[in-house]
Amino acid sequence: LRDVLLLQREPEFQATSHANIHFFAALNESQQSAIQRCMGAQDLAIIHGPPGTGKTTTVIELIRQLVVREQTVLACAPSNHAVDNLMERLIACGVKAVRLGHPARVLPAVRQHTLDLMVREHENLTLAKKLIKDAMALHRQADRFTRAKPKPGQRRELRTEAKELFADARRLERQAVQQILDRAEVVCATTSLDVQVLGDRMYDCLIIDEACQSTEAACWPPLTRAHKLILAGDHCQLPPTVVSSVAAKQGLGISLQERLVEAYGDNITSLLNVQYRMHQDIMTFSSQQFYKDQLVADASVAEHTLLDLPQIDAGIDARAIEFYDTAGADFVEEVEADGESRFNRREAKFLIWKLERLIMAGVTPDQIAVIAPYAAQVRLLRSWADEQPLGTTLEIDSVDGFQGREKEVVLFSLVRSNPQGDIGFLKDLRRTNVAMTRAKRKLILIGDSATLAGHEFYARLIEYVQEIGAYHSVWEEDLDGIDMW
Repeated sequence: LRDVLLLQREPEFQATSHANIHFFAALNESQQSAIQRCMGAQDLAIIHGPPGTGKTTTVIELIRQLVVREQTVLACAPSNHAVDNLMERLIACGVKAVRLGHPARVLPAVRQHTLDLMVREHENLTLAKKLIKDAMALHRQADRFTRAKPKPGQRRELRTEAKELFADARRLERQAVQQILDRAEVVCATTSLDVQVLGDRMYDCLIIDEACQSTEAACWPPLTRAHKLILAGDHCQLPPTVVSSVAAKQGLGISLQERLVEAYGDNITSLLNVQYRMHQDIMTFSSQQFYKDQLVADASVAEHTLLDLPQIDAGIDARAIEFYDTAGADFVEEVEADGESRFNRREAKFLIWKLERLIMAGVTPDQIAVIAPYAAQVRLLRSWADEQPLGTTLEIDSVDGFQGREKEVVLFSLVRSNPQGDIGFLKDLRRTNVAMTRAKRKLILIGDSATLAGHEFYARLIEYVQEIGAYHSVWEEDLDGIDMW
């Protein structure tokens, strides 16, 4: 495995067929093919899961297939939330899974399956606690000899006996840990786990979910305990967060999955190509630009609109995408006085106005996400939304805050509007991909085409919305009727 990861040897696969695999869940063909490919991998395989394609469902099925073949599995992810998601689904399937990590940092539903709590409930701990209690009593007795008349021989014997009792207690605790890990079919942990807890165990397979959000360095500790590696993620979405610009320039911002895909390509990669989230008009542009136009919308979502939801006004604009062009309307970006973050007052006002119209038409605040690429715009939108009777369930956040999530409606404020055509970190197209693929039934984009179209990607986006009849100028709206200032 090490040689494959260091590009010194090609990954190897053995032929397998669907006929040899009894699938527990109802999977589509691309999901079944991905599992088949992973089962045949001798050292490395990648599950490429674009938005809404059921990546984690596929990972859970793969784990169950490995478990039923009595293979040991170490399952990791970069965040506690992602690990707990795996744990909850494995427990629901009846898999014997153990969660490494402090119980206070895991979800309540998973807590009883943490190693710490399982050790506390282990039969060895009753005896270990008694040994510790006895050892403490011996220490107190030795202290009494010290305060009274000196009896160094007896004091030494008592302390030696206490030390042995403490050692026996620690040995019983270690035995409890090892017995629990021995009985586990799957061990789940964040990629930052202390591998020493695992003793000298080697696992048949390491699976890292949300692999593209982990730095490569974070993946290596668990890698030292596995014979085979399966990575699951989407390198066309957000990369790992690297605070140090020096580290980023040295390549730490490139995930292990991205590096290996670049090195080995389709040879190791299985693309999940059926998505179950977005209306096909929302999906199509992302599919064309990021996924070689290979995504298809499942029939259950391909044509779904807001009109399919209860209590929606029949007069609502049910089109899946709307792009509102602010060019020429003096929707100018500004820079925060005490920083570099950008905001756009008039664009924010226009967005709030569109938001109010959606709610008046029956869309509930908890069905809506408002996304902006700049923290200053997020703060501005939140402050104005707080002034409206929108309830507390409306979510307004950055792109990073919505990775892996979905809403019925997404409003995306692109913010940038300047004569220079400077779009800043909108150049990181993966961020825009994440923002645009959170929406299930409706995506509203608000931006300045004059600024954006200088970049080829955004020029294609504007061309796409024009082709499907989703393009509007804000001049088509009654701006005089909106409190733009």
